Amino acid sequence: MDYIAIKHTHVLFVVLSVVLFYTRAFSRLGSGKIAANKGVFITSHVVDTLLLLSAVALLIVASLNPLTVPWLWQKIILVVAYIVIGFKLLKAQSKQQKLLWLGVNTAVLLAIGYLAGSKSAFF
Repeated sequence: MDYIAIKHTHVLFVVLSVVLFYTRAFSRLGSGKIAANKGVFITSHVVDTLLLLSAVALLIVASLNPLTVPWLWQKIILVVAYIVIGFKLLKAQSKQQKLLWLGVNTAVLLAIGYLAGSKSAFF
């Protein structure tokens, strides 16, 4: 597969992952029925796995070493933060805490999107 095809596949999985994240997050703010649905849970994990695999494929095809490309290692750190904050959202007890973590994760997603689009590091 060539770079453009892998990149478009990666972007597709990004969009699906973000949609599933917000679907589950907003569900948890309400009744939680959608978030508790086994199909949504499994689909979310499959999409995230394919997202990770497509990211690795992009690194290989583009011959990029994430440790030597500042915007890329910053993006990886933010992705890890996104996952950790997602767990915080999952474990939050009050609606106020859930909204806080959802807001923080939205800011992290915007930063990841900026790095991916601009290829310009924050520091």
